Amino acid sequence: MECIQLIVPPVPQFLTIGHSHWRAGDCHFSRNFQVYDMLLVRKGRLYMTEDGQEYEVDTNKMLILEAGKTHWGHHECEEDTEIYWVHFVHPHPCSYIHSNDIRWSSILERGTDKDTIPSKQFMFLPKFSPINMNALLPILDEMISIHNNFNLFGALRIHALLAQLFTLMQSELMTSKLGSRSAQISKKVEAYLQVSIHDSFSTRMMEDELQLNFDYLARCLKKHTGMSPLNYLQYWRIEIAKKLLIQTHLSIPEIAERVGISDYNYFIRIFRRSEGTPPGAYRRDRQGFV
Repeated sequence: MECIQLIVPPVPQFLTIGHSHWRAGDCHFSRNFQVYDMLLVRKGRLYMTEDGQEYEVDTNKMLILEAGKTHWGHHECEEDTEIYWVHFVHPHPCSYIHSNDIRWSSILERGTDKDTIPSKQFMFLPKFSPINMNALLPILDEMISIHNNFNLFGALRIHALLAQLFTLMQSELMTSKLGSRSAQISKKVEAYLQVSIHDSFSTRMMEDELQLNFDYLARCLKKHTGMSPLNYLQYWRIEIAKKLLIQTHLSIPEIAERVGISDYNYFIRIFRRSEGTPPGAYRRDRQGFV
C-alpha cells in the first residue's frame, strides 16, 4: 500500500471539515490548491482523478488528495454517497513509501536536556485504502460538532482530534504490518537480545534459542529496526548504561560489567561513539536533571 510520508514536527494543521450527502448525478469540480483534501466515504462511491490517476473511492475507503495537484470528479455519482472530508496543510513536501517498507521499530534519537530543537521524525498516512469507519466516526463527528459551533475554547481540541485521527489511521497501518511473520520474528530477536546483554554475542546461541537460521533472524531484525543483531545489542547495552549512570552511584567499570562489557576501555570507546561524550562527562552533565 502506498503511503504519504510527512516530516514531523510540526504536525499537519487543521483547516476545515465537512460531512456531505451527494446525490446520484453529483460530480466533484476541478481544483488545484495548496491543501491536502482527505476524503472518507461512509456509503456509496466517489469517482476522483488526481493528475491523471483515477480512483474509485467505495464505501469504507479513503483517499488523500495532495497539495498542489489538480483533482476532479471524472464520473458522476451513480448512487447516494455519504462522505466526510478534512482539509489540512503541512509546510514540508510529502514523500512516498510502501507500507511494507516502514520500519516501525526503528530507533529514534531521543531529546535531552541539552537540545533546543526537536529531532526530525515522520508520520505516515495511507494514500488510498480501506478504513475502519466505525472507529473513525466518533472522532469525525466530534470534530464536526466543534467546527459547527467554532469558538476559541474549541480551537485546541479540534487540532488535538485531528492528531488523534491521524494516529488511529497510522495505527491501522502498523497493526497490519506487525502481523507479518518477519515483524513477529524481529520482536523475538529484540526480546532475546535485551535479556542477553550479560552474555557474549553468539550466533549459535541465538539460533538454538529461537530455532531459526541466524541469517534469517538478522534479516528480519534489520527490516524492522534498521540494525543488525550486534548493533542492536550494543545499542541496548548503551541505553542500560545511560540509566545506570544517571540513576545509580556505581562506578563506570562496574556499569561496564553490568551491561556485559568486561573491557573498560572498549566500553569508553563505544559509549563516546554513541553519545558523543565519555560516560563520566555524560553523568556529570545530567546530575540534578532527574
